[in-house]
Amino acid sequence: MGTESDKKHYESEYEQSIQKCLRCSICKWIPQIQIKSQKYASICPAIDEFNFHSYSGGGKIILACSLYFGRMELSQDIADIVFKCTECGGCATACKYLNNLEPLEVIQELREKLCQAGIGPMDKQKIYGEITVEKFNPYNEEHSKRLDWIPDDIKLTKGATTVYYVGCTSSYRRQEIAIATARVLTKAGVEFDILEEERCCGSPVYRTGQIDKFEPLMDYNLDLFKKKGVKKVIMSCAGCYSTFKAEYARHRKYDFELLHSTELFAQLISDGKLKLTKNVPMEVTYHDPCHLGRCSEPYEEWHGKTVQPMPTVYMDIPPKPIRRGTNGVYEPPREVLHNIPGLTLKEMERIKEYSYCCGAGGGCKAQFPEFALNTAKRRLDEAESTGATVLASACPFCETNLKDAIEASNSKMKFYDISELILMAMEEK
Repeated sequence: MGTESDKKHYESEYEQSIQKCLRCSICKWIPQIQIKSQKYASICPAIDEFNFHSYSGGGKIILACSLYFGRMELSQDIADIVFKCTECGGCATACKYLNNLEPLEVIQELREKLCQAGIGPMDKQKIYGEITVEKFNPYNEEHSKRLDWIPDDIKLTKGATTVYYVGCTSSYRRQEIAIATARVLTKAGVEFDILEEERCCGSPVYRTGQIDKFEPLMDYNLDLFKKKGVKKVIMSCAGCYSTFKAEYARHRKYDFELLHSTELFAQLISDGKLKLTKNVPMEVTYHDPCHLGRCSEPYEEWHGKTVQPMPTVYMDIPPKPIRRGTNGVYEPPREVLHNIPGLTLKEMERIKEYSYCCGAGGGCKAQFPEFALNTAKRRLDEAESTGATVLASACPFCETNLKDAIEASNSKMKFYDISELILMAMEEK
């Protein structure tokens, strides 16, 4: 940044972030005070897999900076690095303990720029993006079969102002989550509906920079809920939840209440409407999904100015909001588990906003399956280190990838979604 034009203030957060990075590498680790062992100290799956700085959050900021100042040009080699990221947000949480940058925002912006330039997304991500536009889901399934999973014992209330938004993965691949969630709602006496017009939330295309495909899906879903008079939306998919809560809210305002299923379950238990009486003698460790945790913390717009009183020193006036990921959904899942008779919760070292990613996000499961699986194996190893025999979570993507790791590792650990554990603890009606 040797010229005066290089040093001038840029209004956009993207431009500010790429200049303010301290090159400290803190983005690779959970905050030092939280580290319990060297083995489970890292936070970045891409660094653990590829072990070159360019794959880290800070490394991608350096790439962005070089591109911005014309030292490099967009290329397929750069795309290969930028898309080898699960977009778990761990780097962004870690960064806030020394600096206040948004490396995840930079990575997202880079992906969008690559797509706009026709270099991104990667080939398999492009294919499922096209399928999502055509079929309203990334799995190339017929939309007419979206609700085929619903069993006869589920009670739907047509026209109810509470809607269970199932999402694509639970509708077509992890139907056990949709079934268990709907059964718990039915047994708890919740009046709810499931809309056959539901379409993909847009997360798979948004995370891979295909913003042109994302916005029509967002507008459709929000317009649908408004047309139906929906007041409350329940989601069992962490990816859908994060997309609505953190991404939709940045583009459009909506007035319905948004709840992840674990939030509602914890509330129903507290109100005495969901009774867990059957003994479930299990030792369980809980995996915090990135999108239910740190990535679901809403983005706060900031309209201040950044000044540079001396070289490498920047000040935000007024101070920018600090998103440390602490406002994600962490306690409700644990409250549910603590209320299941006979169940013992054994925590991993990296939990809540410092949770390690399962590896499935950011388009990696489709494009880089080996990277995704290796990341899941690392998380599985941490889960097994607790001595628990059951790994639980609250996300269909996490379930798919962690189950793949269990199978590939010949592990004896079992996996259950929290909704399935709730059903085990409920008396038959």
